[in-house]
Amino acid sequence: MRPVGASEPVLGVLAATRSELNAFVGEAEAGLSVPEIAGARHYRYGEVEAIGVVTGQGAQRCSVAVARALESRSFAAFLMVGVAGGTQPGQAPGDLLVASGAGPLFADPTPAAPDLATCIASELEAAETSVHIGPLAAVDRLAGPGEKGRLGEAGFVGVDMETHALLAGARRAGVPAAGLRVVLDPLDRGIPRSVAALAAAQGGRLWPDILGLARWPVEVRAIVRFMRDMGTALGALRAVGKVTVQAVREAS
Repeated sequence: MRPVGASEPVLGVLAATRSELNAFVGEAEAGLSVPEIAGARHYRYGEVEAIGVVTGQGAQRCSVAVARALESRSFAAFLMVGVAGGTQPGQAPGDLLVASGAGPLFADPTPAAPDLATCIASELEAAETSVHIGPLAAVDRLAGPGEKGRLGEAGFVGVDMETHALLAGARRAGVPAAGLRVVLDPLDRGIPRSVAALAAAQGGRLWPDILGLARWPVEVRAIVRFMRDMGTALGALRAVGKVTVQAVREAS
């Protein structure tokens, strides 16, 4: 795989965690790391050169990662990938969410690049996958069933912590961007408190979430279900990586 020059526009694929990025890139040809962008590596999908970036969890970390990437490279487009909470009845783990935009409640969502989002959604629907298209709610913590229900009633199709930061940063830089998320926790389920405590240790509020670790022994069944759902979600993300990248190429 040839090195990508810093002046050559490439596709930026961003994910909050390494497991989410690894799932999406799947068996794409991996190249060298990108030392000037923390947590980044080169990838190739056929004719498409990509740089995958692990941003860390939360909007602030994502914003920093986007800014550093833009300082170091020229990007043709950005794509945020990963898991999300479901906000609509009938959604199940593994359902795909294509962001038409993203933002907090009671604010106009920052729009995704319309052609990019539309092309991704069309390609995924053609592949007969379950796709929900609409805005994603931006939150600063994991959302429980009650909050997800309120966001769903407001018209959001899912909820996450990073897509809005990516769309806002890309919009300021004039780079087309879109978000592809996969439902992890459906509307009627939340993330087990012990798992949320571990997530909090990676970014976001640590107290009192860390007290959730004490609940680990009594949450075994919920944790087992969560791990099963995570496997389903990451498997769905892996299955659509090539199709999504092809859609980005056609839209660019």
